[in-house]
Amino acid sequence: MAIDTSVFHAGSRALRVNPGGSGYDWRMLSVPAPGSKFWVRLYVRSSVDIGQAEHNAYFQAMTGSGEPNEGHNVEVAEQYCQIVLNLHDAVVLSTGGATQCGSGGVKLPKDQWHCMEAYFDGTKGDVQVYAGGTKIIDKTGWDKLDYKSFSFGYLGFHGPARTMWYDDVAVAPERIGCAP
Repeated sequence: MAIDTSVFHAGSRALRVNPGGSGYDWRMLSVPAPGSKFWVRLYVRSSVDIGQAEHNAYFQAMTGSGEPNEGHNVEVAEQYCQIVLNLHDAVVLSTGGATQCGSGGVKLPKDQWHCMEAYFDGTKGDVQVYAGGTKIIDKTGWDKLDYKSFSFGYLGFHGPARTMWYDDVAVAPERIGCAP
C-alpha cells in the first residue's frame, strides 16, 4: 500500500493498494467499529471492473480485531460477475443478479471513482450496500454478529491482479452519505 498523489477523489492524495501475486492476497487496513451497528462510506476505484467472476473482497465488517482468520467476516465482495455479500461462502447477490456471469447483478466500471456505502447491523443480522446512493444489496435476518472492526483494501482469493484506490473513507454510527 502507498499514498498516491496522482490519483485521488478529493483533496490531494488517496490510498493505493498495489497488486499482489496470484492466489491468496490479503492487503487490508482495519479500524475499530463504533459498535455492532455502523455505517461506512468510501470512494473506491479499481484498474479492472469491480464485479469479476471469481471471489475477491473490497471491504468487510469483522467480529475480530482485523486479523483475517479471526472471527467472522461479512465481505462486500465480487463473484458471479457482480458485487455480492459473502460470509463463509454463503453469498448474497446484488439486485437483479443470478449465480452465473452475464445474468445481471451490479458491477462497477474500472478507472472511475465510485461512492460505496454499507450499513452493518450485527444485532439484527441486516446488511445494506449502496453504490452511488442506490441500494444494490439488502439482506435482512442474516447471522447476528458482534462486529469489532472494519477492514478495507483488497482481499484476493482468485484475482485478477489489480490496483485499487480508496479515498474519503468514513466509519460512523449514523449514515454519512456521498458528497455531491
